[in-house]
Amino acid sequence: MMKTTSWILLLSLGLCLSLLMTAWTSRPIDFRQVENLTFNKGEFINLKIHYGLINAGFCTLEVKPETVKVNGRDCYHIVGKGYSNAAFDLFYKVRDRYESYFDTTALLSWKFTRYIEEGKFIAYSETHFDQLRQKARYIDRRKQTKFYETSENIQDVLSAYYYARTVYNPDDLKVGDRISLKNFIDRKTVNLEAELLAREVLKVNGVYYKTLKLKLTVEESGLITDGSKITLWISDDQNKIPIRMKSDLMIGSVKADLLTYKNLRHPFTAKIDK
Repeated sequence: MMKTTSWILLLSLGLCLSLLMTAWTSRPIDFRQVENLTFNKGEFINLKIHYGLINAGFCTLEVKPETVKVNGRDCYHIVGKGYSNAAFDLFYKVRDRYESYFDTTALLSWKFTRYIEEGKFIAYSETHFDQLRQKARYIDRRKQTKFYETSENIQDVLSAYYYARTVYNPDDLKVGDRISLKNFIDRKTVNLEAELLAREVLKVNGVYYKTLKLKLTVEESGLITDGSKITLWISDDQNKIPIRMKSDLMIGSVKADLLTYKNLRHPFTAKIDK
């Protein structure tokens, strides 16, 4: 009797697993399609960081030349780095690296890694996104894993910028317009809103640029600037690259200015020759 019962349980379990697998494999994968007409593979942007009047280091944003496969999908590999220079290292060494694996068709995030080295503080985490089930698998430095709910088409903090560049046309924006995005970072979904404050010509490192001046508001305090104001100037053309970013801190402020760039997709018409 026990033997027969065991076989019935095994057969029942097998049937349940079979039905679950059938339901899973037959589920349509209906991701959105967003055409990227804004940035190229190989795009590289370098900004110089100032802490007050001090040249503190550099920040780079790079779209790697080759796409990679993640979960069977073609992805852009985007790398963001922030690092202090040799002189500033003596006071406070920074070596931050962010990596995003960003779907080339749906423009959503599949994987995000973050390595932070700031002074004596070191942290590493990686997040794997299940866009079908709207979940994030978060793995910390100690290899501990936790799962979190996310919203549809969730972005990481790096891919959110490239997505916004792609879907918003500067010609359609008016002063006062707001752009809202959701991204997942630090084990939670954060709302980010950008408000267009003005169109203005900005002089950076002796060069004049036509820019869109945006005020960024982060819903959760403790992210980047403890909830303080972040102002971003992006080029007022089809490239929409960062020209300047200024962030107020509890003590002083940090400013990042465009230094060099290469492999832009469009002519850099925001740059003004004077």
